[in-house]
Amino acid sequence: MPDLWDTNPDHIFGAPGEQPDPAPTGHDDPTNEVLLKDHRGRLRLPAYILIALVTALAAIVVLTLAVLIAPR
Repeated sequence: MPDLWDTNPDHIFGAPGEQPDPAPTGHDDPTNEVLLKDHRGRLRLPAYILIALVTALAAIVVLTLAVLIAPR
């Protein structure tokens, strides 16, 4: 008999006794963290994008504060 409180459709509509596929491991695992450096120790593209976003956010905050504080 299926567990009616289980909201996972794989558990409700699957065959009795059927186990779900285990999560993939290794480099294909989508839950792995994003590596910011390659095997040679150099930064990869996600690192540069992260640096650019943080720099842009800091610039926006500084400019907003400068406009709010500036005398009229």
